[in-house]
Amino acid sequence: MPAATWAVFPGAGTNRSLQDLERRVVMEWFPASGYEYGSAPDVEVYLNPDPENAQYEVWIPVIKKA
Repeated sequence: MPAATWAVFPGAGTNRSLQDLERRVVMEWFPASGYEYGSAPDVEVYLNPDPENAQYEVWIPVIKKA
């Protein structure tokens, strides 16, 4: 995994909630944040992998906009 600066977004729920969180990050957070995607893969960390009530974090590599 390459070194990066990460924006970390916590979430909970089903696979659908994970998709909703990722969509909100791209559509809402990024435009208002002053950051853009960095050059590393997204990471999903499952703190509780229960498919009906998972707890997770989505780690997104970011760089400051020029």
